[in-house]
Amino acid sequence: MVVSVQMSAPLQKLTQQSVGGFRWSLLPGLRAQLLDEQGLRLPEWIESGQARVVKHGPHRIVYRVELPGLCFYIKHNLVHDQRTWLRHLVRPSKARVEFDMVTAAAHRGIPTIFPLALAEQETHIGSGESILVTQSLEDCIPLHFFLAAVLPTFAEPRASRLRQQLAVELGKLVARIHGAGILHHDLHAANLLMRVTEDDEIQLFVIDLLAVEVGPPLDWKKSQENLVMINCWFSYRVNRADRLRFWKAYYEARQLGAWKRDAFGAKRYLHGLHEIEAMSWQRNLRFWQRRDKRCLLNNRYYSRVNSDGVVGHAITDVDADDLAELLKDPDAPFRQPGVGVLKESPSSSVVEMDFPIKGQMRRVIYKRFRVASWKDPLASLVRRTPALRSWIHGQGFRERGLPTARPFVVLHRSKNGMWQEGYLLTEKIDHADDLHEYIHSLEPLPTTGRLKLLRGLIERVAHTIRALHQRQLSHRDLKAANILVRRWNSPAEEPSAYSQDIQNLLYMPESSVWLIDLVGVERFMELPASRRIQNLSRLNASFHDSKNVTRTDRLRFLLTYLTCGAFGRCDWKSWWKKVDRATQKKVQRNQRRGKTLK
Repeated sequence: MVVSVQMSAPLQKLTQQSVGGFRWSLLPGLRAQLLDEQGLRLPEWIESGQARVVKHGPHRIVYRVELPGLCFYIKHNLVHDQRTWLRHLVRPSKARVEFDMVTAAAHRGIPTIFPLALAEQETHIGSGESILVTQSLEDCIPLHFFLAAVLPTFAEPRASRLRQQLAVELGKLVARIHGAGILHHDLHAANLLMRVTEDDEIQLFVIDLLAVEVGPPLDWKKSQENLVMINCWFSYRVNRADRLRFWKAYYEARQLGAWKRDAFGAKRYLHGLHEIEAMSWQRNLRFWQRRDKRCLLNNRYYSRVNSDGVVGHAITDVDADDLAELLKDPDAPFRQPGVGVLKESPSSSVVEMDFPIKGQMRRVIYKRFRVASWKDPLASLVRRTPALRSWIHGQGFRERGLPTARPFVVLHRSKNGMWQEGYLLTEKIDHADDLHEYIHSLEPLPTTGRLKLLRGLIERVAHTIRALHQRQLSHRDLKAANILVRRWNSPAEEPSAYSQDIQNLLYMPESSVWLIDLVGVERFMELPASRRIQNLSRLNASFHDSKNVTRTDRLRFLLTYLTCGAFGRCDWKSWWKKVDRATQKKVQRNQRRGKTLK
């Protein structure tokens, strides 16, 4: 049962007054800095450049304001639709709820933001719009931003020491939150701020306490559900050792038991962790499946586009004028002089060209899917076209943290409700070769250097394909030509191939291996072993007559893919035999049809 929080005493310490149609409750001494006769001095701060928008949406706007001696955030909660208005008839305003939760968390010893003021719109019915002003936590950054952009810049051993300390401190903080009876329904890496002190000590703070319940200490069921929510993001972005450090710190802080083997040698303290890991992946799979449809809708990331006889989708980073030119004639880029032709076949054409993205000229790949048969337009009525499947899977890969070239635009010519030719515009990954080209480039190197690079490549590719299958995805055309690898001699300072906003919680992790040509990708609720073997055998068939890839290299790949040794012994011999049989069938089938294996 949730215990209601009574905040009447703290509110009595605040100055109460009505200004500009809002009832204000603010700390004494702040009125002159925050308010004038018209209300909040936000227009003045925006005009002077002291305020800027950090988040914007139909339901709320968040500003950061920097005044002499005072920095703070303003969260303006809006009533943007009828549903919100009806909800405010029976509930307190969002600003009041968050103010109460912040104060309750602080009273229970949880490090969080400090509220400076609260404002609620004066209405005859309901609560209306509301404003919450909170003091800025200086020198703090979101946890996910630290892991993605800051920690990689630190030298060793400092980076490892901070990473390990962060896992322990986060485990202790979450244990304190649960022990204090606080259930945060939106506890993820973006709602955790962190600060590294001069002594390299880590301080953590919890923010965005709107979706919070306060009551007695959480029981194991609620604690487990909350831990699963937290672990969903960390499960595929943080290594297993650091997740174990987090669990050990949490386990000991909550006093869930002794961190040692029992009389039979079993590690009972790991049972809860194994359950959390399994539940996290199931929740992630459901989350990704729901988000796959976002790239087909109008939202802040994607938009539907159309013109005379052309329909499609694009990311919102593409300028409307540039998109309009492409919509006029999707075939025009193939006729431009100086365009690099990468492929020309009866089924498709691929060129490399320049195209503006977010106002900057970028090198891109533009592919045209031809209509190979009169059946193709009819088939578009009942199933998605190859271009549309590539678009959906490309965006889906990025949602899942899988490396691929980012799709920018997908278009189709439309006639009588049927889709004809398809067009896909994706980013070009610089300084990358396919697997065959990369392995061939290693031949002139000395044996020691060549083997070191080759074994590193095998490990990275095996990890990438295991991640693909772990997300219950199959790539039936997983050949060497569809796997790109960053060149071993590429410039060290070369930035990531991804144009991304790390402020976004679902940013793309850095990678040196990319999977492309995603037409053959399929999603499963549970990926069958037969599909995994087909994928592995297709890649193995690309090197069936290669002298540069030995049987030892293939075994090293398989052992890495199966994580043999990490979870005990594995039956790699049966996998070896099944993959070998499937490879031989693929080779023989291509030989009968006169097709070359790539």
